[in-house]
Amino acid sequence: MIFIEVLTNYIIPIIYDSMVGLILVLFFLFIFRIKDSNIRILFFFLPLIKPFITIIESIDIDKQYFYSKFGTSGLRFPDPNNMINIIEKLGQGPVIFSNINYLTILLIIICIFLILVIRWANLALFYKKLAYEERVGRKDVPEIYNIIDNYIKKIKVKPPDISLTHRNYFSPFIVGIRNHTLVLYPNLFEKLNRSEKETLIQHELSHIKRNDNLIGWAALILRDLLFFNPFAYVAYSLIKSEQEIGSDKLLVRYSQKTTKEIAKNILNSIIKIKSTSSTKISTVPTQSSSFFLFMKINQKRLENRINSIIKTDPDKIYCLILPKIIMYILFVLLLLIQLLIIVKIDNFYIFLR
Repeated sequence: MIFIEVLTNYIIPIIYDSMVGLILVLFFLFIFRIKDSNIRILFFFLPLIKPFITIIESIDIDKQYFYSKFGTSGLRFPDPNNMINIIEKLGQGPVIFSNINYLTILLIIICIFLILVIRWANLALFYKKLAYEERVGRKDVPEIYNIIDNYIKKIKVKPPDISLTHRNYFSPFIVGIRNHTLVLYPNLFEKLNRSEKETLIQHELSHIKRNDNLIGWAALILRDLLFFNPFAYVAYSLIKSEQEIGSDKLLVRYSQKTTKEIAKNILNSIIKIKSTSSTKISTVPTQSSSFFLFMKINQKRLENRINSIIKTDPDKIYCLILPKIIMYILFVLLLLIQLLIIVKIDNFYIFLR
């Protein structure tokens, strides 16, 4: 019985909430033609954040109202009193969890949370190990440091350290949130010309400017907490794709290369990455790996990315102040407004909001 209550009161409403949130986000982004990657990423966070508003509400349904009705629908806002009620119920812990079913649910939740914490810790340690695998200085790779020095003056970020890896992680990527390290596969760089190296490195430096690793970690944690929710994975994928597009736009703005030259360099780099990795592929779960094609980015997504680069206007990569304020207001409204559906099936009530 308790497991059915968890399913109908939490799991199904959370999946429904993410689905509705994602559909509304895609609809409004399409209607308003928002191109600012930061605004788009904010909106794609909505299906990851909104379900937690559903979780923290404890709502009592007037079952008498549904005595002769199958269900109802409408719009509603979260009630702060319902959030207070659930806190009060949690304060009754010894009473609630004296039931074996509640104890079982609590044990399952604790186990899941511990597994997730271990996963996050292992991932962080993995990145840290890569960041220190083979540190190199200016005397070792002067060309790379020269590219970094020229670009960071334009985007005004702290230069990252450089670490070389020989683990068949072919695509370069940035690790770290405060202190960043650029991880490179040296065999790949031997195949790139000067312009391609600049594009590759400058793209990764743009991730630092955008704080994409911090955003990526936040999205990853929320997605993992909603591991049973398929729409959380869709939202996470859209956030990662938008990070790449946003980094490309910064590259267009600050690299002093034409959009066609940048697009050509990216395509050539991907082709050379694929040729370098044509043997045994070993992938890394990077937070902001930008040129990792293989099985994760299909041809259509690559075409969209290239078209986005070519169409980018360097002076219009951010929204103006007024449209940005309007989008923030719209985000808050989408976060709070709930599309309510209550369905009665026999003696069970599914409260979707």
